[in-house]
Amino acid sequence: MMRNGSLLGLAVLLLAACGGDHNRANVSPGPMPQGGTFTGVWYSPQYGTMNMVQTGSQVICEYEKDERRGRIEGTADGNLMRFQWTERRELVSGVHQTNRGRGYFQLRQDTEGFKIIGEWGIDDNETGGGPWNAVRARNRQPHLSTDNGGDSGGDTGGGDGSYDGSGDSSSAPPPPSNGTGGGGGQDDLQGL
Repeated sequence: MMRNGSLLGLAVLLLAACGGDHNRANVSPGPMPQGGTFTGVWYSPQYGTMNMVQTGSQVICEYEKDERRGRIEGTADGNLMRFQWTERRELVSGVHQTNRGRGYFQLRQDTEGFKIIGEWGIDDNETGGGPWNAVRARNRQPHLSTDNGGDSGGDTGGGDGSYDGSGDSSSAPPPPSNGTGGGGGQDDLQGL
C-alpha cells in the first residue's frame, strides 16, 4: 500500500516539475489562410481597437478601450500567434495599474472575412483570463505609437469603417462586465 502511495507522490512531483508551461493553451498552428496576415486594424468586443503589425514571424499590437491601453508582442507560426501582453489602466486620474500575461490568437477566415479567436491569461498563463476575439477592418492601415513617436491614440487607421469579419453577434462573446459602462463611442462594434 505504501508503495502505491509513493509512486503516486513521485508521479505528482514529476508532473509538477514538467509543468513549466503553466496553463499553456492546447492549440496547434495550422496553415495561414490565403491572403491572411495578423497585420491590420482589428475590433475586439473585449479590448477595443487593436492596431497590429506583423513583420515576418514577429507581431506587435497596441490596443485601447475605455481606461485601458495595452501592448502585445508575439510570434506567429502559421495561423497561430502566442504572445505576451502588458496593459496599463487608469481607473483613477493619475493612478496607473499595470498587468501582464500571455495569450494566443488563431487567425481564421470564413465567408465574411478574417477574425482572430483567442484567450489570455495572467503572468505566465496563456489561458484562464477569458476570451480575446476580434474582426479585421477592411481598408484600414494599422499605426503603432512607434510609427509617429507618440501614443497610439486608439483607432488611427483610415478607411471606410467597415470591417472584415463576422457580424454575427452569436459568435462573439460579450464585453467583460467590469462596471465601467458601455463601449464609449465604439460604434464600429455594433455588429459584434
